[in-house]
Amino acid sequence: MTNDEEHPGAQENRAATLLDELEAAIAAAPQGTSGWPDELEDLWDRAQEEPGLPLTDEQRQLFAARREDWEASFKVQRLLRSLREAVERGEVLDVARAAELAETSARRGLGVSQDILLLRDLGRPHGERTLARLVKDEFVGEGCRQEAREWLAKLRRPEYEARAARPTDGEELLLPRVVRDLTSGWSGGWEIENEPSPERFAQARAVLEALLPDERLVSEEPPLWEGKWLEDAEDRPAWLEVHMVLVPLMPDARLVTRERLIWAWYECERLGIDLEDPTPEAFAERWAARIAAHLARGMLEWLWREDCFTTWALELAMRYIDRNVAVTDATRLLSEAAEAGHRSPPQ
Repeated sequence: MTNDEEHPGAQENRAATLLDELEAAIAAAPQGTSGWPDELEDLWDRAQEEPGLPLTDEQRQLFAARREDWEASFKVQRLLRSLREAVERGEVLDVARAAELAETSARRGLGVSQDILLLRDLGRPHGERTLARLVKDEFVGEGCRQEAREWLAKLRRPEYEARAARPTDGEELLLPRVVRDLTSGWSGGWEIENEPSPERFAQARAVLEALLPDERLVSEEPPLWEGKWLEDAEDRPAWLEVHMVLVPLMPDARLVTRERLIWAWYECERLGIDLEDPTPEAFAERWAARIAAHLARGMLEWLWREDCFTTWALELAMRYIDRNVAVTDATRLLSEAAEAGHRSPPQ
């Protein structure tokens, strides 16, 4: 029998000690040394490579303060990792205190990534509530707020999925009936088939005709971004983060309703996403059109991948370009048709 088995309170005591040590380490940590001018940052980098580099007394004091700051940060991060391990073992009973310390540490910039991971591990409700504050906290860097948003959205995903499972009775459906029959999610098209049936092509045509807007859009929809989610996170547009809410909330076209989009606006506000629209009503209008554009884009892609270069397909592609919707795939359809000499499968 281990000591922990002999003394049931040993694990809880160990976790309480960790919390005490973390609180003391945060309190003892000096104020951060960020915000230096580029010249001083360059000199700091050189000093790490050239130990004998001549420095003024002021520069030596600044560099010593940074080393002290880093040592304090490393200590806090080590304690945070130990605390996460204790959470995983189920030893942390004072979850509210753990979340409070993680928030304080994050606002001080001592170990933000570890703070966010600890809050993720603490889960709902305390971890979630604290993350919801951090995503809007100006003391936390934008990159770290972005990371906190991702984990907050993942913690709240069960709520999105539960709402997606509810029937749409009494809600205002925003996409045409023929489009609501699609079960391919936001992709809009289908898997490539050896010999798609004439009915399949007829359905694609009906969907594209139904989704075509009456007037040309001011800006192209859907917007495009060629970066990568993690590698190019600093340049990630805010509209892309909206997908973290909308995709699990409305995974199929039949679930796109005004009520759900309005709820999504408030949810995006909770996540601290920088929204294009100041009101939930404007958000609902924009994203209903944007989701429709995603579906049209997917259907146009399916057509050119299936070598469907019929007259109606090419005419629809030109109309979509004219309306500023799914321009990339509409153009691809036309170019593929030109290369193929307007070849088309039997209809």
